[in-house]
Amino acid sequence: MKHFLIKTLGVIFLLATAIAALVWLVPADQDNYLMAYNKKMAWLETCPQPRVIFIGGSNLAFGLDSHMIQDSLHCHVVNMGLHGGIGIRYPAEDCLKHIRPHDIVVLQFEYGNFFSGGNGELETMPQLMAATGWKNMEKLNTRQFINVIAGLPRLAAGNAKRLARACWKDSLDSELTHATFHYAASGFNELGDEVSHLTLPPQSAEPSSIMPSSSINQDFMAWLKDVISRYEKCGATVVMLPPVCPESHFACCYDNSIEHALDSIGRPYMVSPAAMTLDDSYSYNGGYHVNGAGVGVNSRRTIAILKNVREFAQMSKMQ
Repeated sequence: MKHFLIKTLGVIFLLATAIAALVWLVPADQDNYLMAYNKKMAWLETCPQPRVIFIGGSNLAFGLDSHMIQDSLHCHVVNMGLHGGIGIRYPAEDCLKHIRPHDIVVLQFEYGNFFSGGNGELETMPQLMAATGWKNMEKLNTRQFINVIAGLPRLAAGNAKRLARACWKDSLDSELTHATFHYAASGFNELGDEVSHLTLPPQSAEPSSIMPSSSINQDFMAWLKDVISRYEKCGATVVMLPPVCPESHFACCYDNSIEHALDSIGRPYMVSPAAMTLDDSYSYNGGYHVNGAGVGVNSRRTIAILKNVREFAQMSKMQ
């Protein structure tokens, strides 16, 4: 029995060492989709005022024309939307350090966060940490840290494949064609919009993520109330907006308990969730992603909403 335990521990040690080597010694794919997070954060840090900052998931990445919003509202736009798989807690906490007085911050994230807790997924969080150079590991909460650790074997396996591929391609980075859509950092423009899909035909819809059969996560609601308060202490105006959502996806992922939960913490949506839905003909590849025509409709709708917010913020400053 003793020899068996020693051998078992030896195997575990070797596997852990191999995973660690593949995770920390293999450079991240420079065109990995999540590498766009670094570009977005750099723009947030240097972007001049006045500015509107959108924080959320891929509904924002695939749903906004930030140049249109910028030209219409006569302000600078930062689109932090990236991937629902990183949750909302990480980007919302990370952006706080660059918030300035008079910023308008739009929180517009996917409905699943209200049920899952907004901590991200074990497949995506390790990739985000690798993309950002593991620099914010100490800021992760317990659930996020567990997701990162649990996802390391999958990240290591992906890096092993990249190493094997590099033997005949002489590169660890992805080689993409522009004839078809790929999730890649190079697909984003300088303001943070995913633009590579705009000129491509819609893809077959990905399976919709069904809302968990659970109640609203109260820990998440407490965090949301607190983080909004911290944004306001920085001098920002915070706006809660529902995500853009094709009708079929809205039908399976939205529940009225979300609005009741927001009302309970005194942070209601500025418009009803149904008002942010679009016909399925505007869907790009399912979920919260819309095509070029949908981006136009959603951006004009967002402009109309934010014009009222900007007028309110300006009047508040004058009082």
